[in-house]
Amino acid sequence: MNPFAFFGLEPRFQIDSQVLRKLFLANQRKWHPDFHAANPEIYRQALEQTAANNQAYAILSDTYSRLKCLLSLNNIEAEREQVLPQAFLMEMMELSDIIEEALRGNQNSREEAETKLGRYFKENEKTLHSLSAKDDALSSSSEILMKAAALYQQHCYLNRLRKNLSGITEL
Repeated sequence: MNPFAFFGLEPRFQIDSQVLRKLFLANQRKWHPDFHAANPEIYRQALEQTAANNQAYAILSDTYSRLKCLLSLNNIEAEREQVLPQAFLMEMMELSDIIEEALRGNQNSREEAETKLGRYFKENEKTLHSLSAKDDALSSSSEILMKAAALYQQHCYLNRLRKNLSGITEL
């Protein structure tokens, strides 16, 4: 499903959240299953439309989900193509070592890991924001799309490290 097409929006990185919310609520009013309970055929369609509406809204209202969707619409599978810079990977290896120390009970390492993670997340957001300022070129420039894919991958990587620091391990 293309959530942009679902709401009749142009695929862009930046979306007016108020416009998106209004479109979402209008669809909710139109397709709420309780309004169509008397007709089984329309009720089934209402259930499908409500699910699609919720899914499209969830994707477009989240920055990184929207980014992943835009990349996919441009035939870039953000989770498959390895575009992470080597320097970032080296820094993450060092941060992983600090997290391991923190998980062994070293409070100084925990504080250092939390500080570094916070800094990396802020840096990632700042870079993504500056990239999204070039929004018009996002759908046509392969260079910008690859930078966006790297930022998406960095965000995912940082989320995994944050979970690891919290003691949540992913398979």
